[in-house]
Amino acid sequence: MSIPVFYEPNPIASPFLSEDESIHAHRVLRLKAGDPIFILNGKGQKFEAKIDQSTSKKTSFHQLKEIENAAKPSYTIHLWIAPTKQMERMEWMVEKCAEFGIQSIGFFHSRYSERKEIKTHRLEKIVISALKQSKNLFLPIINPIVSFKELVHQMENKSGEQKLFAYISEPPSPSLSKSIQLNHAYHILIGPEGDFSREESEALLASDWTPFCLGKAILRTETAGLAATHAIHLLHEN
Repeated sequence: MSIPVFYEPNPIASPFLSEDESIHAHRVLRLKAGDPIFILNGKGQKFEAKIDQSTSKKTSFHQLKEIENAAKPSYTIHLWIAPTKQMERMEWMVEKCAEFGIQSIGFFHSRYSERKEIKTHRLEKIVISALKQSKNLFLPIINPIVSFKELVHQMENKSGEQKLFAYISEPPSPSLSKSIQLNHAYHILIGPEGDFSREESEALLASDWTPFCLGKAILRTETAGLAATHAIHLLHEN
């Protein structure tokens, strides 16, 4: 039987699982005193511990021991995406990007956006679940939705970090593999299914965003976000 994995952001200071994690430990896994567990803090550390007491409200642990402390990666991926009308598609993308490994996922609304509001609470639960499933050690940050103009303004002072946006154009923009510089922080911008407006594309180009292409096919928004995330990981494995 594999040892179950839980998320607790500060297990050294607080030897208790959250209520959600306690419910899972007690009601689903039926853990009891003395059972071993792993704990991830989402900041690169992995611990082993033993259950002290388990209830659906509060599960405590003891004998905490750090068994892994990962160095920060040489590159970081920050995905910015215009959410689709159907949130199930965004939830699927968030889960898969978190499984691959990503530092943050943020949302924006632009001229042709289908959705201008988004609730981040469920997405935060999804990335925690993906963290535990994938055994990654860094928990992605979920950023709230902002306007296109706010996002461009926020990114103005990101010196030394690459800003790239998926751009449908004729002739096609260079591929992502030809556009990125290895071992950087990447801000990847994926527009709505109606694409960026001409004014928005011009604003991005004027603000030093680099256009890139993900191939000949026109991808759905969530597919493009996942494809860009995975492509960057693959490029750093060569």
